[in-house]
Amino acid sequence: MLARVCLVMSAACLMTLMVLTVCEVIGRYGFNAPIFGRQDISKILLAASIFLAFPVVTLRGEQIDVDLLDTFFSKTAAFWRDQFIGLLTATGLITMGVWIFHRAEKSYSRGNTSEMLSIPTYPVIFAIATIVFCTGILVAAVTLRRILARVRGTHT
Repeated sequence: MLARVCLVMSAACLMTLMVLTVCEVIGRYGFNAPIFGRQDISKILLAASIFLAFPVVTLRGEQIDVDLLDTFFSKTAAFWRDQFIGLLTATGLITMGVWIFHRAEKSYSRGNTSEMLSIPTYPVIFAIATIVFCTGILVAAVTLRRILARVRGTHT
């Protein structure tokens, strides 16, 4: 249910971005009247679109995988390789989430705003940090669950 909500919100942001771009092109070239602040709105919509879909794609394993070396691994070795990569991914995401959170704090303390509309940037950065950090925690939990199931002999 939560995954569907995230994907619908991501799609809505993408659709809004598309409509905004079409209106900008028509306004700019048809009426010589561009939309003021379109760049700021586009940046926020693009970030929202990407990071709302990010946890769903990551947890479903729908990202691009390169399987050039899969034939060299037995099923057992491939399982442990995948779990190692899962833990490495979780560590990277948690680290990135913390780093982005620090960037959000800097943005807040400096009072950073968007260029045209003066929209504060820290709420978007905090949201991105939270999404990346939580995705890392969830990837770690799913990976550890798979490892425990394998060790106990109950495959998931």
